Amino acid sequence: MSTRLMRTVLHHLYQAARDQAARDGHLDSHPGLLLQRGLPEHDDNNQDVKTNHIEHVCRSAITDFYRHAYDRWKNATADEARFRSVVMRIETRLFIGLTGGGMLETGCLISHSYGTPCIPGASIKGLVASHVRDRFGETGGAFREYRDELLGAPAADGSSTGLSGSIAFHDAWWVPDSAEGPLVQEIVTSHHPDYYGEEGRTPATDFDSPAPNAQVAVQGKFLFVIEGPADWLDTAEQMLIAALTLRGAGARTRAGYGLFAAPESDGTTESDRSSDPGREWVDGKIVELTARPGVQVNQALRGKALAEAWSRLDDPSLKQAALADIRTRWKKQDWWDEPQGAAARKAKAIYDAYGAEADETS
Repeated sequence: MSTRLMRTVLHHLYQAARDQAARDGHLDSHPGLLLQRGLPEHDDNNQDVKTNHIEHVCRSAITDFYRHAYDRWKNATADEARFRSVVMRIETRLFIGLTGGGMLETGCLISHSYGTPCIPGASIKGLVASHVRDRFGETGGAFREYRDELLGAPAADGSSTGLSGSIAFHDAWWVPDSAEGPLVQEIVTSHHPDYYGEEGRTPATDFDSPAPNAQVAVQGKFLFVIEGPADWLDTAEQMLIAALTLRGAGARTRAGYGLFAAPESDGTTESDRSSDPGREWVDGKIVELTARPGVQVNQALRGKALAEAWSRLDDPSLKQAALADIRTRWKKQDWWDEPQGAAARKAKAIYDAYGAEADETS
C-alpha cells in the first residue's frame, strides 16, 4: 500500500532538486530537510522508494556558506591559551541521530543552519565522562575530585546543584573536503525482523529471512574543540582521543561503528614549531592576508596570493622551509594531492613548478 507523504503543491519543488542533482552529480539542497520532509510517498511493499531517497540525500555537497562558517569557527577558537582543536577521521562510519528520520525510520543529525552533520558537544562530554568512569571506576580521593572538577558531577545527596565542569566540549564540525561528501548510504541487515517488529512476541530463529535496511551514515573528519584552563587542556585532549578511538561515538558502536582514528602527528613539538623559520614566515603571511576583508585562514593558506608571495622569496633555505610547512598543512587537510577550487589549483601549480625546477638543477 502506497501512502502519499507530501502535499501536491510541494512535490514539483523537491522533484526539481532531484533533477538538478542528477544533472550536477551532487545535491545542493538541505539534506536535513530532505530527510525530514522530502520523501514523497511510503510504500510498504517497495523498499526501493526509501533506498532511492536515501541515495539521493547522500549526494548532498557542502556549500561555500558552510566553508566560510567553518573558517570563522576555526579563527574564533584559535587562542591556544583557551582552546584545543583536534581533527580526527572516522575510521569506520558514524551513525548520529538515527531516530530523527520521520517516516524514513532512519535519520542523521544535521545542522539546521548549514546542512552538514555535526556531533553535539553535550554528547561528546557525556561520552568522555562515561569512558573515564568505566576506565577508572568510581575511584574516590583526589582522582575523583579532579575528574568531577574537569567533567562535572551530578548533585550529591543533600545538595540541589551539581558541578558543571571546567572543561567545555563544543559541537564537532565536519571538516570540508575531508571526504567525497559528508553523508554515505550504509546497509544494516536485520536478521530477525519479525522479532524486533513485534517487540519479541515472535521468537527469533535461524530460519528468519534477513531484511537489508538502508541507513544514513557519516564519513570523513571532524574538528573537535575543547575550551578550558590551559593547564588542563592536554589532559582533556587525551581523554577525548581515548574515548573516540576506544569507545566510539554515536549509535551501533558495539558493532564497530563510530570509531575514530588517532589524530595524525607530524612528529614535531611545539618548541620545534615555534623556532621553525618556515612556519613563522607562513604564519606571518597568513595574518597579513587575513587582514583583508572577507579572507579566512583556510582561504589564505590554499590561495594564490600566499603562493605568489612565497615564490618571491630570495632566501633558498627559507623558501624550502616555508614550502615544507605549507605542504604539511595542505596534507593535513587532504588538499595537496587533489586541490579543490581554481585558486588552490593555481597555487599548487606554483609549488609544483618550483619542485620541477629544483629537480632539473640537481
